[in-house]
Amino acid sequence: MKMRPVSAFLLSLAGVVLLLASVAVVQSRFDSTPNIALDGDWDVHHLVQWGPYKSWRFHYRLSLREQDGRLHGEGVTLAVNGGRPGVREQTTMQVVDGVRERGQIIAWVFERNGDRAGRGAIKWRVADANRLVGTFATTFYRGASVAQRIVQPTP
Repeated sequence: MKMRPVSAFLLSLAGVVLLLASVAVVQSRFDSTPNIALDGDWDVHHLVQWGPYKSWRFHYRLSLREQDGRLHGEGVTLAVNGGRPGVREQTTMQVVDGVRERGQIIAWVFERNGDRAGRGAIKWRVADANRLVGTFATTFYRGASVAQRIVQPTP
C-alpha cells in the first residue's frame, strides 16, 4: 500500500510531537530540585575519573551557607585515597559562589594546595534531604562527587 505524502508528513509530525512531549516530561523531573536547606557541614567525596590523579579519592569537610539565593562555604581535605593527606595533598576549598539552576546546585570553587591553586565547579542534584550527587571539574581533574550532610545525633 502506497502512502500519500500528506499522510507521511502527518505521521512524521505526530512522531516528533510525541518525542518532544516525552523529552519535556523527563526534563521536568530533572528541573525540579527539592528545596532543601544547604546550610551546615557536609562530607564531600570526589572520585577522580580524568586527569593526573585518575582513580584517586578525595574526602573533604565542607561548611556551606546559603544567603539570598547564593551559596558560599569553606572546607579542607580530610583524606586522600583513604589515608591522612600528606603536606602536598592538604587542600583548602572555598565555595566562592553557588546557585540553584535548572534542577542542579552549581558551586564554583577555588582550591589552594601550597603554591598551587585551581578553580572549578561542582554540579550536584539533590538525592534526598541529606545527600547530593553529581560531578566536579577543576583545573587539575574531574570526576564524580557525592556530598553527605553531617547530621548531629539528637540527645
